Amino acid sequence: MPTVWRVAIVAVLVGWLAIRVLAQSTGSAPALPSLQALRWEESVLNILTSGKVTVNTFTLREPLRVVIDLSPCTLPTEAIQPEGDAPTVVERVRWGQFKEDVVRVVLDLRDNTQYALSTLPEGNLAMLALGAGNPSPLVQQAGATPASSNPAKTNPVQPPAELLAVEWQTTEEDARLRMQLTRRVPVRLRPLKEGYSLILEMPQVKPGADLPSNWDPKHPLVDAVEFAGDATGTRSTIRIRTTRAASLSVEYDKDQPVITLAVNRPRNAHGKLSEKHIVIDPGHGGTSKGAVGRDGNSVVYEKDIALAIALLVRDLLLKEKATVTMTREDDSTVDLYDRPKLANEKGADFFISIHCDSTPKPNSASGTTTYFHASDPDGRALAQAIQKHVAAVTGLPNRGAQTDTAIYQSGFAVLRRSEMPAVLIEVAYINNDKDRAKLKDPKFQRKVAEAIVAGLRAYVEGEKEARLVQDEVQIRPASSEGEDERIQTPEQL
Repeated sequence: MPTVWRVAIVAVLVGWLAIRVLAQSTGSAPALPSLQALRWEESVLNILTSGKVTVNTFTLREPLRVVIDLSPCTLPTEAIQPEGDAPTVVERVRWGQFKEDVVRVVLDLRDNTQYALSTLPEGNLAMLALGAGNPSPLVQQAGATPASSNPAKTNPVQPPAELLAVEWQTTEEDARLRMQLTRRVPVRLRPLKEGYSLILEMPQVKPGADLPSNWDPKHPLVDAVEFAGDATGTRSTIRIRTTRAASLSVEYDKDQPVITLAVNRPRNAHGKLSEKHIVIDPGHGGTSKGAVGRDGNSVVYEKDIALAIALLVRDLLLKEKATVTMTREDDSTVDLYDRPKLANEKGADFFISIHCDSTPKPNSASGTTTYFHASDPDGRALAQAIQKHVAAVTGLPNRGAQTDTAIYQSGFAVLRRSEMPAVLIEVAYINNDKDRAKLKDPKFQRKVAEAIVAGLRAYVEGEKEARLVQDEVQIRPASSEGEDERIQTPEQL
């Protein structure tokens, strides 16, 4: 073989091998975490990412800015918008892909202020608190960096805040836990799966020496309070269990490092269920079939299961003498935005949307979930009440009451646009063989409908008056299997 042909063949082989190696190295590179949401809760900016990132902050002046760098991190494929109302000190929030693996968030400020940054151990949530009581003034602090100097310099790691004192302030209608700290820190309130239990997470907080051993306020709304102090200041927590569905919220004092945990009776939680107006929304319908389950050659549609359960809920509520409005009563197509619009126009007390869950991979997840919008305390209370009763009868894993922003950065449209306490119930997974067999069973559908009504009654009248519907099947905790396979959720827009 001529030399020139040998050289050509070797060159082709070398090129082919190089392409294979490059393709393998490219294919094996893990996807970087992405920015998921920017959410204001009073003066705290919550920065949510899809995975663990490192957060660095520094300050600039002329004009005044706080800069937050997230790495490794990329922007999401879909554009995001900040949620909630920014404090008046913030002129605007900007973000962009600063480097290939760095997302930069910039807060343009109108006035000099102070701030504190906290992150959760999981590394996917950073909380930046603005206002008095924080140790990092933008201009006075030596670490403040002029625009012309090296922007890579970050503020030194802050020592943990100390929880100095706590005090319960109570009335007949509410209870308020006032907490005095050495500096302001962001905190997070989230529901637990067990009944009416929530946990207040306080990153970078350690207990002071003079805290009480008994945190019980002796109030009819509060059943138990447990404080778990972390002496290292990594994360202290307060776990609170209420006697009934209750509205819990966090308030930040504008003038001093004080955080108040407010426990209130939620909206429309007075009187009797018979006095209430409820809008029932069977998910999907008509041309929108929703999620699909298959039994051999037969197909089960989410829209049909949702309607069957919703009609049962309607009949049970009418027997209770409640006022009921349905977004659909047959297999008709209803615009997504018309559903909450109807509830708003009717001046309804509650909006209940009924759905079936699904995953990309069949049989990878199972259980019942009830969603509320964002951090709405009344929606969360309603979700907890309904989830408690529905999970008690399904015989499936209890996936708890969850915020809809865990699925979509802006939440579910039907919840986001509802002006009353609103929830979306994912009864079970239609593409799980065991769940689907239950969903198709008329007896199971009726049990779920009865549990939804019982949960509504518990929200309005309290648990003493509400009959908890029980099933002989023991409730199991949600399995970790398939947890990372996100569900096919209702329409986002």
